[in-house]
Amino acid sequence: MRWHNLYRRWVLQRHFRFAKEHLGDHFFDALTAYALGLGKLGIVEAKEAAWALSQLRKDPIPGFSGQLEDVFFTIDFYLRERFGSEVASALRRGLSRNDLDLTVFRAYACERLLRVLTSLSDLRRELLGLGQNHRQTLLTAYTHHRPAQPTTLGHYLTGVENLLSRDYQRLRSAFQTTDKCPLGASTLAGSPYPVDRKALAQWLGFGGTLEHTYDAIAAGDWALEIAYALAGMATSLSRLVADLLFWAEQGGFLVAEKISQGSSIMPQKVNPVVLEHVRGFLAELMGGPTTLGHLNYSTPFGDVNDHGPGVLEPLYNLFYAAEGAVALLRVALQESRFVPEVLAQGLRDRSVLASELVDVLVAGKRLSLAEAYPKVQGMLRELSSKGRTVAELGLDDLQSHLGFGDPELLQALEPERFIARRKVLGGAAPEAQAVYLDYALNRLKLERLELKELKSRRRKALRTLAQDPLSLLGEARSQSPIQSYRA
Repeated sequence: MRWHNLYRRWVLQRHFRFAKEHLGDHFFDALTAYALGLGKLGIVEAKEAAWALSQLRKDPIPGFSGQLEDVFFTIDFYLRERFGSEVASALRRGLSRNDLDLTVFRAYACERLLRVLTSLSDLRRELLGLGQNHRQTLLTAYTHHRPAQPTTLGHYLTGVENLLSRDYQRLRSAFQTTDKCPLGASTLAGSPYPVDRKALAQWLGFGGTLEHTYDAIAAGDWALEIAYALAGMATSLSRLVADLLFWAEQGGFLVAEKISQGSSIMPQKVNPVVLEHVRGFLAELMGGPTTLGHLNYSTPFGDVNDHGPGVLEPLYNLFYAAEGAVALLRVALQESRFVPEVLAQGLRDRSVLASELVDVLVAGKRLSLAEAYPKVQGMLRELSSKGRTVAELGLDDLQSHLGFGDPELLQALEPERFIARRKVLGGAAPEAQAVYLDYALNRLKLERLELKELKSRRRKALRTLAQDPLSLLGEARSQSPIQSYRA
C-alpha cells in the first residue's frame, strides 16, 4: 500500500518517528500482555506470540519505510516474518488499535508523570531544607508590591512548599486517572474473547482497569487533566520565580555563575538567566490546557483515538517543560545564595511594624482599635513629612503622638519580637516553624514512600513482561521456545 507523499510526510512519518522513539517498549508490553490474556484462555499460538514478542523486542524497531503505516503494523509484519502467520494471527484475535493505542498512550503518560512527581518532590525537599536553615533569616514580606510585615525566609520558603504540596496532589490525582488500563476493550464493545482485563492491567503495572469498554477507547479527559495539573503547578512555581527575580534584582538572591550568563556589551552584568528559562518553560505549561482542550472539544465519543498521536506530542512537550522547569529551579536554589541583610533591608525604617504598634496599644488596653489605628497612621504621615522614619522614634515622640511613652511600645518596633509573637499554627515564630517543618517533612516522607512503591510496581511488572512473560502463566522458561509448543 502506498500513500500520498504529503500524507506520508505530515502524518505517517511524523507519528511513526515519535512512536519509535518514545513508545516502542510500551507497544511490546501491551501486545505481550494481550497475548498472555489469550494464552490464559488456552490459545496455544497466543502463548507462542508472547514468547516471540519477548525475542523480537531485543532488536530495534526498523525506521519508517513507507510500506507499513505505524509501529503496530511494523511489529505485526516482523512477527509474521520471523515466527509465522499462525503466531502473528493469534495475537490479532479481538485486538484493536483503539484499545492498544490508548493502553500505550496511558502507559507512556504514567511513566512521564512519575518523573514529574519525583522532580517536584525533590524540589519540595530542597525548599524544606532551606526553610530549616533560614528559620531566623529576617525577610521583608510584601503585599500589593509594597513592604507589609516582617517574617523569615524560612517561613516564606516553607509556605511555598505547602502550596506545591497541593500541586503534587493534583498531579497525583491526574496520575490516578491515567493509571487505568483500557486493554481488552477492543474497538469499543469489548474483546469477543473473554480475556481477564484485570490481569492485563496487573501484568502491565497499571493501578486498575478502565471500567467501561466504550469509555476506555473514547476517554480524552486523562490527558486534559494532566495538562491542567501541570498548568496549576506552573502557576505556583511562577510566583516563586517572580520573587526570586525580584530579590535577584535587589541583590538579595545571588544566582551562581555556573547558571548565569554575562552581557555581550556590559561587562559588569551577571544575568540570572536560569530563572528566565524556568519562566519560559512555565509559560509553555500554561498553554497546555488550551491545546488539549481543543483536541477533545466536539470530538465524537469514540473518535479520540484518531488524533491520539496529536495528543501525545503536546503532552511530550509539556512533560519536557515541566521536568526542565522544576530541575532548573531546584539547581538554582541549590547553587545560589540568599543575602540576609538585603532581604531584611525593608525592615530598617521599622514602618512595616506599624500594625504591631497598633496591636500592642489595643492589647494593653491603652486605646481601642478605633482610636489606635488613626493615631498611628497620623504619626506616620507626620514623620514622613519631616523626613523621619519609625526607627527614629523616641519615647517623647510616642507620648506626643499616641499619649503613651512606654518602653514596651518601642519594643513592639523590633522585628524579632514581632515574629516571636506569631506562635499560631503555621505562624512565623520559631516554635511554629519547627512544628510545621516536622509536619511537612513527615508528609513528604510518606509521599516519597508511596512514589517509590508506584515506580517499583510498574518496574517489576514490566521487567517480567519483557524478560519472562510466560512465567506470568505459571510456565517455566524452558517451556517458552516455540518449538516446545509445537513438539
